[in-house]
Amino acid sequence: MTFNKASVLICIITLLCIFHIQASDIKKITILKEPFFILDLQLTDYKEKKIYLKEKKADYFLLNFWASWCAPCIKEMDSFNKLTMNNEKIKVLTVSQDSNLIKAKDFFKKNDYKYLEKYYDFNKEVLKNFVIRGIPTTFIINSQYQVFAKVEGLIEWDSKQFKEWLYKN
Repeated sequence: MTFNKASVLICIITLLCIFHIQASDIKKITILKEPFFILDLQLTDYKEKKIYLKEKKADYFLLNFWASWCAPCIKEMDSFNKLTMNNEKIKVLTVSQDSNLIKAKDFFKKNDYKYLEKYYDFNKEVLKNFVIRGIPTTFIINSQYQVFAKVEGLIEWDSKQFKEWLYKN
């Protein structure tokens, strides 16, 4: 099989683009200048049961603010699910900002994201603890329940680059 120069050039450009896309994901992670603790953060699941974050154990939590009408939010759900599929050290806590609980429930009913924890933000009580400019926004929290980083927008959460970054921080 012979390759002409144009084919080789196209392959190289494609590989560079793929690497750049993955590398640029890490650049979207913002380390907070003033990390804060959310030990007493209360979440409400889809059955309207309330839990405190401190009742959960993990090395890392990803607290994701999303809505079913948000295209980037929907796009990153599969990546979150894959990240947690075989990894008990990381928990993804999705907090719906939909106008009503039925929309959030319907989204997860249609999609098989069984490794994600699903919560609804009644009266925007959870959101009051955070500053966001839009959704999706995801906060990265350590095992001591300290929020130390955030991502505005979407990234490939199940990428090797993100996992390496996470375990270094």
